Amino acid sequence: MAAAYTWHPGSDGVNPRWAVPVQLLPDEIVSSWLVRAALAQGCDPLTFTGEIWPKWRIWTLDADRTISSERVTLLSLLSGISVAAFEAATLQPIASRIWGGLPPKKATWPWILALGARNTKRHGGLQYCPSCLAEDAKPYYRLQWRLAWHTGCQKHGCLLLDRCRACGAPVEPHRLLAEDRHVAVCATCKAGLGEGSPVPQSPDALALQRLADAISLQGHGVFHGQTLTTAEWFGLADFFISLCRRQNRYGTEAMRGVLNRLGAPLPDGLPVMAGAGVERLLVHDREKLLGCLWRLMDAGGDSLATALKEVGVTRQGFCNRREPLPSVLSSLVDSLPDRPVTRNRKPRQETGVPRSRDQVMRMMAKLRRKLEMVRR
Repeated sequence: MAAAYTWHPGSDGVNPRWAVPVQLLPDEIVSSWLVRAALAQGCDPLTFTGEIWPKWRIWTLDADRTISSERVTLLSLLSGISVAAFEAATLQPIASRIWGGLPPKKATWPWILALGARNTKRHGGLQYCPSCLAEDAKPYYRLQWRLAWHTGCQKHGCLLLDRCRACGAPVEPHRLLAEDRHVAVCATCKAGLGEGSPVPQSPDALALQRLADAISLQGHGVFHGQTLTTAEWFGLADFFISLCRRQNRYGTEAMRGVLNRLGAPLPDGLPVMAGAGVERLLVHDREKLLGCLWRLMDAGGDSLATALKEVGVTRQGFCNRREPLPSVLSSLVDSLPDRPVTRNRKPRQETGVPRSRDQVMRMMAKLRRKLEMVRR
């Protein structure tokens, strides 16, 4: 019987030109297969991919986003796995549904975790379930572990991890060596990634994860009585995430009252760093945000409209004029009081004047990422 899968079934028949055949497993992400195939042939992933594509430094890029037809055809010829199977193991099909068409080549893809690659080192972008890796006869990385709305493992009910528990390094299986033999090893300290006790995932974050999965697979969702495409639903999710983060940074008592009435009070410890999308946040930060998002989505449009009117929130208090407003909220926003605020332009900041808290937090986050790269 075929193994269960959510995103793609993997490959059945394999007839490679290499000594050791390696199947593409159900839901396996393509970079995981490349690393496993390299280790199975007894060589490092860097050497293996250098032999396949001598003029392409695949590990300095995000190999999971897409592979050109010419390169994937060559890979199919050598591995015996069909081109269609490899294409299904990339992130492009899901990203296209979220974007509403082909996503841009260079920008961060919405709701796909960003690797933050510099040469072959990374800031993050790949998660794992320690229990899955410990149980796997052949450990491998799943496609859903690259999705920003995934913070837990539905099979084991535990929080995913995006760092090695032993040394705190991000997960970088492409930097493993031939002697490591399998992918459930930290490339930095060689500790086993399947070791340690799992931490339970928040029920709200799990509920949001299941809903977003269903909408990604079905191609549509419902909010406020309207059917939304996958792209429209994730656009609405972006708007609510931005609302929560804006309220966390410099919110108003009125919006705090609305969130409390909807049963979505902001938890302590939400990330305050502005400018970093949900695609760059660590897993425990996303878990908190997605828990709030689930409460807002679950409350629905009618409850949101009632709470906004009871508390007396204005259009300006509800939405930022620089952010796109989802069409499903247009009539709701039009019904709110309109009280435009005229702001006088502040004089240009002189050198030596203390920076704002947001500016300092952004600078600190950049400095931490640079120091982390230098230490490894």
